[in-house]
Amino acid sequence: MNYYDEITVIHAVAAGNQQAFRQLFYHYKDRVNTVALRYTQDRLIAEEVVQDSFVRIWKNRQKLAGIENFPAWLYRIVINLSLTALQKMALEGKRKEELLSWNPAETPFGATLSDDYQLKELLKQALERLSPQQRKIFQLSRIQGISRAEIAEKLGISQATVSVHLTIALRVVRAFLVSRLDLVLWALLLLH
Repeated sequence: MNYYDEITVIHAVAAGNQQAFRQLFYHYKDRVNTVALRYTQDRLIAEEVVQDSFVRIWKNRQKLAGIENFPAWLYRIVINLSLTALQKMALEGKRKEELLSWNPAETPFGATLSDDYQLKELLKQALERLSPQQRKIFQLSRIQGISRAEIAEKLGISQATVSVHLTIALRVVRAFLVSRLDLVLWALLLLH
C-alpha cells in the first residue's frame, strides 16, 4: 500500500513534479468526481469538471505551497466549476428553446443547411484552432474512441499529459461550437 503524504506531494507539485501531480490526481479524482456529479447530475459534465479542476491546479501549482487547507481549496474549485457548468447548461438550454421555437416564416434566413456537411465543416474549423498535439489527441480520443491510456502509450507521453491536452482541446472545440450553436442546432434539426 502506498503512503500518501499530502504536504510533501503538494510541495512537489508546486515545484512542477509531474509524478507528484499524478499521485495527487489519483488520490482525489474519485472524491472530486462525486462532488461534481452531485452538483451537475451529468456524468460527462462531472468528468469535465474533474479534468478542469486538475488543469487549474496544475496551472496554479506555484500557489499550492501557500494554501493551508488543500482539500477545502480543491472542493471550492470543483463547486465553482460545477456551478459554472450548470449555468452554461441553462444558457444552452435557453438557446435551444429559442431555436426550437423559431419560425422561419417570421425570420429572414437566406441560407439553409441541407446535410451534415456543415457539421463536419464546423468541426474541421474547430479542430484547426488546436495545436497539432491537441488535434491528434482529440481525434484519437473523440473520433477514433481510443482510451487515454492507449493514446499515452501510442504517443509516448503520460496519461496526465493526454488528459491536459484533451481538456484544453475539448474546451476550445466546445467554445467554438457554442459560439456557432445556432448553426449547429439548425443543422441537427434539418438532419432529423
